[in-house]
Amino acid sequence: MQTRDLSALPGTIRAWRNRLIQDGMPLLIAAAIVVGIAIGLDGDIRKLVNGVGGILWLVAAFFIVRGTVAAGATFQQIAVAIGIILVLSSLIRPSDPLLAAIGFGWGGVAVGWIGRDLGSKLGALLGALWLPAHLLIAVASAAIRELQDKQATLRSDPPPTAVLVPLIMVLAAWLFAALTQDWRAKRDRELNTHSN
Repeated sequence: MQTRDLSALPGTIRAWRNRLIQDGMPLLIAAAIVVGIAIGLDGDIRKLVNGVGGILWLVAAFFIVRGTVAAGATFQQIAVAIGIILVLSSLIRPSDPLLAAIGFGWGGVAVGWIGRDLGSKLGALLGALWLPAHLLIAVASAAIRELQDKQATLRSDPPPTAVLVPLIMVLAAWLFAALTQDWRAKRDRELNTHSN
């Protein structure tokens, strides 16, 4: 029976904690929690809290985009993340926690795979871009309805979403991207060791 070296555990936890902080995730997690709280509220306070959450989300997205670019993400990697988030935002209704976890988890796997050592940053980017993509799709849909002479409205209330779904989307994208990044790095090291 193979025993696991537990002395590496504190270093692994420290590395994951540092990666989480460096990816700008704390602000994005806070934004997802605030949006989730807004979903659970009623009345005018709901709109106010949702607005605060939206602003926090956009600020977090700015920092995450800036950090991802500064870390050396290529145009192709960022384009793939944008393409995936547009597909996810179009196909997944944010009312089903399981579907959100599966969709954003697989999105995280995809960006983690193509991101190599930047996988967790691209996973953070995927979660951060959800709100901008959601807003872009809403504005485009309203513009199309306006062109068709139909009522075109943009809502300021939170979408009909399960309270935990924003947090699930953010964490699933980041976590699965980070896990895929680590798995691919380990696999590449093993392949290099066997080939030498």
